[in-house]
Amino acid sequence: MAKEAIAPDKGQVAGQEAAGKQGLPMKKMILIGVPVFLVQLVLIFFVIKMFIAPSGPATAARHGETAEPAKTSGGEHGEAAVQTLFVVKDLIVNPAGTNGTRFLLTTVGFEVSGPEAQKELEVKEVQVRDILNTVLTSKGLDELVDVHQREALRSEIAEKINALLKSGSLSSVYFSKFIIQ
Repeated sequence: MAKEAIAPDKGQVAGQEAAGKQGLPMKKMILIGVPVFLVQLVLIFFVIKMFIAPSGPATAARHGETAEPAKTSGGEHGEAAVQTLFVVKDLIVNPAGTNGTRFLLTTVGFEVSGPEAQKELEVKEVQVRDILNTVLTSKGLDELVDVHQREALRSEIAEKINALLKSGSLSSVYFSKFIIQ
């Protein structure tokens, strides 16, 4: 008996050639497609950063930074007074009577009479945070939840911060974040 050479089936050869041709475009797609995708991702980031969500006074007011000075009309001659903003971001306190089971997350902004008062608040940031901690932890949950008592809370904080300031005055207290959990 003679051994016959087994010839591969023509269908198998065609299938192997097709698989080889499909693998090559997949490699090209990965080698070209991934870098193109990354470049597009970077471009989208810069378009959003520059045009859709530009950093302005609201986003630049980070912890201890000033926003753009706001000009308000003041005085009897209509001259413009410059107001600056000092921000204490993300202060977390436990309200009185909650035994640590509830907390208040707040961001407080102080509008002061000028840059020298703002710089003084920056230097005395520890004292400012202590005043905020003392006032907010002395309030019960019912006082903090009641929106009508918020103005009294602002007044109490303003009074204590004004006593701390030597080179200017505090004109307004703002709560840009006030979350109770």
